[in-house]
Amino acid sequence: MSVLTLLLVVPAAAGLACLLTRSRRVLAALGVLAFGITLALGVCLLRQVLTGGAVTEWGEFLRADALSAWMVLLISTVSLATSLYAGRYFQRDLAAGAVTPGRVREFFVLTPLFAAGMFLVVLANSLGVMWAAVEATALSSVLLVALYNRRTSLEGAWKYVMLGSLGLALALLGTVFVYAAACKSNPRPLPSFNWSHLMTVAPQLDPRLIRLAFVFVLLGYGTKAGLAPMHTWLPDAHGEAPSPTSAMLSGVSLKVALYALLRFHILTTACLGSGFSGHLLLGLGLLSMFLAAPFILVQENLKRMLAYSSLEHVGLICVGIGLGTPVTIFGALLHMGYHALTKPVLFFAAGNIHQTFHTLEFRLIGHGVLKTLPVTVLCLGLAAVAATGLPPFGLFFSELTVISGGIAAGHTTVSVLVLGALIACFCGMLLQFTRILPGEPKGGRHHDGRAWDGVPAMGLLLGGLLLFSVWLPRPLLAVMQQAAGIIGGKS
Repeated sequence: MSVLTLLLVVPAAAGLACLLTRSRRVLAALGVLAFGITLALGVCLLRQVLTGGAVTEWGEFLRADALSAWMVLLISTVSLATSLYAGRYFQRDLAAGAVTPGRVREFFVLTPLFAAGMFLVVLANSLGVMWAAVEATALSSVLLVALYNRRTSLEGAWKYVMLGSLGLALALLGTVFVYAAACKSNPRPLPSFNWSHLMTVAPQLDPRLIRLAFVFVLLGYGTKAGLAPMHTWLPDAHGEAPSPTSAMLSGVSLKVALYALLRFHILTTACLGSGFSGHLLLGLGLLSMFLAAPFILVQENLKRMLAYSSLEHVGLICVGIGLGTPVTIFGALLHMGYHALTKPVLFFAAGNIHQTFHTLEFRLIGHGVLKTLPVTVLCLGLAAVAATGLPPFGLFFSELTVISGGIAAGHTTVSVLVLGALIACFCGMLLQFTRILPGEPKGGRHHDGRAWDGVPAMGLLLGGLLLFSVWLPRPLLAVMQQAAGIIGGKS
């Protein structure tokens, strides 16, 4: 089998294989093995794209360009780290009676299927198949959100499935309008619905239908991406899901929905120019950033606070894309990668804190996590510094790239607004973390922390973050530049 086919088959086969075993260690090992293979396949795909351009299989049913290759690397890396973390995490949950062995096996079956759906989203050439793949990721992930079968987790899953289904229904309408535009421009024979074909006829598409289509797609996939004001499912789903699932939702699932939105943005730009879709992305991006800041400040739950932080970062990515300059688009892609390495570490650390203190409420955790979980706090502190955009971590450079690119292109007002929102979110997160990290533990509380739990997974991501913050390998730089060119309509 070729690379694209294997990227779909390997995680799907691992998920199905998990149905045949009851051993927790075997379940965890299958996930690690599968995503280790997909990461290696992602590196091979990157090389193929850089040397030969877009890769196609199955008669162009599957297609990967530089943007697809970049997303494959992100999905594989976060999924591998999640699998490394999940084994010990569920071992502790089983010991505490928080889950049953059947629920644990459900997690290890659904997570590779969730990843396989995300791979199909970024590899499908047909916009219709891409929509179906996004729907598949929603169906698998909603069961993961409800895994603990508590009232609050069921409520979070219900909000997720209801708002997500509404969003995907709107995205389907937008997809249908694009096909109607293609049929109107070329009624006989029925046109191909492949994205690569639509790009070749984009100037001939009906501009009114394309405008309408993008509005529906923006609302639809924007809901799945957690953009404001369609973000209300985000804190509930991320807050109630198991920490490994929260890591995948925030680390890559939001970005996969953004990828689907970007494909329509590129098509709309080819038909109408960059102004229409770019201004809409810019507006929703700024709204998301400014809405995130006050909600971060008032949160009382650690994982809900991290979910609102994701809203800020998704908003910044949309602002970078919406500004539409080569520098800001590159900065947005760079930010996408650094955020994918950073946010799972925060959720892994939150999982350790939850299982140690048996709560995620700041007032109940109290001060002194450092004394109880020193290694977890070290990883949490490093990831928190990175997430707030401080040097020397890469998120500082990606944010600076977006802001400086906006100023250089004459968008000074937007750049100042972005800077203000970033400062507000920084202050909110700084205040929240000071509520739990320094000081002495509360007396009389029972703690059962294990110092090194989750360190391999957090170390993998933090090591990659530190390395790539100071050095970008030439192939990674090249693939991001090519992907920025695709989004900007230069290739």
